[in-house]
Amino acid sequence: MVSDNLRKEFLEIIGKTYDDYGYPEYCGWIEGLFLLEQKEWTQKGISERLGELFPTSTSVPSVNRALKILESYGIIEKEGSRKIGFRYHLQSSSNLALLMFQQLAAVNQVFIAKLKALQTKNQKADSELRRAISSEITMAKIWNRAVEQVVKSMQEDQGE
Repeated sequence: MVSDNLRKEFLEIIGKTYDDYGYPEYCGWIEGLFLLEQKEWTQKGISERLGELFPTSTSVPSVNRALKILESYGIIEKEGSRKIGFRYHLQSSSNLALLMFQQLAAVNQVFIAKLKALQTKNQKADSELRRAISSEITMAKIWNRAVEQVVKSMQEDQGE
C-alpha cells in the first residue's frame, strides 16, 4: 500500500541531506522520486508529482535547476530534444555514489589546472596571491587524493 506521508518523509530525509551537503533539497527530492517511482520522467511530470507531495514548495525553475545538477553529476540521464521534449531517468543506483565521486574528482582536476594557469600568470609578482594559490592547490590535491581513494575502494567493492 502506497503511503504518501511516508514517501514524503523519505524525500524530506534525502532532501535535507542534500541541503546539508550544500545542494538544493530538490536534488534529493528528485533522486528519491526516481528511486520510489522508477520510470522515465518529464520535467513537468516531476514538478507535478513533487507538487502533490510538497504543494507549497514546488516550482518548475527549481526542478529544472536540480535536474541540471543531478545530470552534471551523472545521477540522471536526459534524453530527447527541445522539439520532442526531454525525458529523464535514473542511472544505475549501484553506481550513483561512484559517479558522484568521479565527478568531484574531475571538477577538482579542472580547478587545479585553472589555479596552476593563474600561478603561471602571476610569476611571483604578487606574493600574497602566490601564497594563496599555492595553499589552494595543496588543499585541492589532498582532497583529490582522498576522493580518488574513495573511488578506488568503491570500484574494488563493486568488483570493477
